[in-house]
Amino acid sequence: MIFTVNTNSEYTDNSTYLEPTIAEIILTESLLTDQVVQFENKKRKVQEILDHLQQLAQSIELTIENVEADQLTIKVEGSKVTLQQLQQLFHSGEFTKVSGVTVKKFDLLKNHCLLSDNIAPIDKDDPQFCLIEKIMSQGGNDQDLRDANLSGAILTNVNLILADLREANLMGIDLSGANLMGADLSGADLLGANLTGANLTGAKLTDANLKGADLGDAILEEADLQWADLSEVNLIGANLTQANLKGAILSDSLLSHTNFSQANLSEAILSRSILSQTNLSGSNLSETDLRDAYISGTDLSQASLQNIKGSLQS
Repeated sequence: MIFTVNTNSEYTDNSTYLEPTIAEIILTESLLTDQVVQFENKKRKVQEILDHLQQLAQSIELTIENVEADQLTIKVEGSKVTLQQLQQLFHSGEFTKVSGVTVKKFDLLKNHCLLSDNIAPIDKDDPQFCLIEKIMSQGGNDQDLRDANLSGAILTNVNLILADLREANLMGIDLSGANLMGADLSGADLLGANLTGANLTGAKLTDANLKGADLGDAILEEADLQWADLSEVNLIGANLTQANLKGAILSDSLLSHTNFSQANLSEAILSRSILSQTNLSGSNLSETDLRDAYISGTDLSQASLQNIKGSLQS
């Protein structure tokens, strides 16, 4: 159940969003479990709670996060000092009830940083910030995000299934653990991106720039990476079964324990890369450049090895 409420907030705190400026308040209230109580009464009670909180600290912004049967969760945004003061009141026993409702928990959360630390402080009205916050709160499944600027964003574990991210600026983005199944990232700039543990099954990354990206333990089964730049990447433990890497650049990369079984690596460049215990069984390595690559314990059973450049001996 979600209520639309008016906090009447005059939030003027100019603290940067690189400070830990978010807190979460969890309140329990028997009123919310009473099935007889009408919706408007519940809404009125929630508004009363918000008004009371607003009186405690004028320079805070309140957002209803969740209303369950017996629990109300409120996100509080404000200066670090203000929120720490509220936290101290809670721990001292002076902030245990709001409008007769028990405060069960008050936690100062980790920073509200939606962008990496090397990005300048952001304006809450900035389109990039709004887009990042929207993806974090609603997900980005099947969304049109072509040419979007998400550089430096922290979007760990988000859902971007079938998202259209063609030509998007994703430099330095943190998408670790994200679900990008079937997403289209053709031509996207993922320079230095963190994609550890991300699910990119069936994703399209043709001509994408992934130079220096971390794809450790990522799932790229049947992904299309034709002509993509994967130089200097970490693909240790990644699964690229049946992926298409024709013409891709994987030079100077870490490819140990990577699964390339039945993958197409024809015309790909793997020069100076490390392939230790790499699974290349059934893969197409015709005209692949392996010059100066370190190869040890690699499974090449049933692989196509026509016109390879370099040696398969380390």
